Amino acid sequence: MTDLTKGVTELVLEARDLEASERFYTEVLGLPVVLRWEGPAWKGREAVWVQSGDRTRIGLWKPFTGIAGARPGAHVHFAMTVAEEDYDAAVARARAQGVRVDEVYFGDDPAAPGQRSAYVTDPDGHVVELWTREVATQVDAGPPHAVTPDVAGV
Repeated sequence: MTDLTKGVTELVLEARDLEASERFYTEVLGLPVVLRWEGPAWKGREAVWVQSGDRTRIGLWKPFTGIAGARPGAHVHFAMTVAEEDYDAAVARARAQGVRVDEVYFGDDPAAPGQRSAYVTDPDGHVVELWTREVATQVDAGPPHAVTPDVAGV
């Protein structure tokens, strides 16, 4: 079967505190705000949209029911690709904002390209993974190994 998609276009997360979530995604992760749902037409449905790369936008929504019954809610986690050469800077930026960063590498060689991954948690408890892996070409990551102490689940 041929994949007819070109990647994830949109991900919606529920934000209990919209301002805190916006600060996390813009200041900790460095994503730009591309759209706001505000004003009388959006009363009770306020949202902020941030852009990740050239293809994916993330909606930070106050709790409500959307079109066709869509409901943001708790997600286990989601991952965003970070270029190998930008990984250390992304981790440093998160730590500089006071965010806990859990780092792991996958497989047997921690220095191999695409094996490094960092996990941060946004103000609403959504776990965001920053991964150097190109999932389109690097399919099997191998088992995770903790880099930082006390990484849950490793």
